[in-house]
Amino acid sequence: MKQRMGRILATGLVATSLTGLGTLVLAGPANADARCATSSKEYPTNGFNADVKVEVCFNRNWGGPGGSNSYKWATAKVTWGDSRSGKFENFDVQVRIEQDDADVRTKTCDFTAEINGSSSGSKTCRLPDSGSYVNISGNTADGHVVANVNDDGDGNKTWGLQGTAKL
Repeated sequence: MKQRMGRILATGLVATSLTGLGTLVLAGPANADARCATSSKEYPTNGFNADVKVEVCFNRNWGGPGGSNSYKWATAKVTWGDSRSGKFENFDVQVRIEQDDADVRTKTCDFTAEINGSSSGSKTCRLPDSGSYVNISGNTADGHVVANVNDDGDGNKTWGLQGTAKL
């Protein structure tokens, strides 16, 4: 009887814990929203071609008294494979917050050392660096990459990224 009672109590505790987790998971999306767009490119480089994917996201989180403020920020997450060994002379990613296709804020991140230093990986450029912008309405996130493939003689080339939907 003691063993059975212990199992019943343990099952009840697990169910209660899982119910609480379910509530936490469901509560998050009510306070946050994001719009993302992904662009991919294969750069012709020595050896294997370098594969790059950039996910641009515009994020919003409601806060303040009664959820009255909208906190917003943009990110560009760069993921790469088959890189390393100095394949790029330059690799910069710019992320922008736009309103009606006009720049509101921009930030450029230099990922040259990271993309040359590892055959695969990822790194995120965030605008702003910390915190967010308050009460900007109807915005999108967009960006571009400026890359210079080592030893191709073409110099810097700009790759326009897919922008997000309005948030």
